[in-house]
Amino acid sequence: MYIFKSNINQKEYDHFVENHPSCSLLQSYKWANIKNNWNAIYTGVYEKDTLVAAGLVLIRPLPLSFSMFYLPRGPILDYKNKELLNFYFTELKKIAKKEHCLFIKFDPS
Repeated sequence: MYIFKSNINQKEYDHFVENHPSCSLLQSYKWANIKNNWNAIYTGVYEKDTLVAAGLVLIRPLPLSFSMFYLPRGPILDYKNKELLNFYFTELKKIAKKEHCLFIKFDPS
């Protein structure tokens, strides 16, 4: 059973990203500081208290109270695990809806 969280702490998040085969600087916790006019959330999926997926979601405000989500070189997860992939994006879409997100852009490596 998977659990989705949207407030992963920096140490745990960076440890997962740095040690994953799909590691990318653009998914590091501090990358959000580069995009200082964007908001950020640090998402993750847990399986039995173990982080199995993570994604830095940059949120860009758009006119009329809308937004867009962008996951540069992410999310970081096992793309062969279709169940995990579907779970991650299903949960991310729920957050996007609350944020009036028009679209989610992602470009895994």
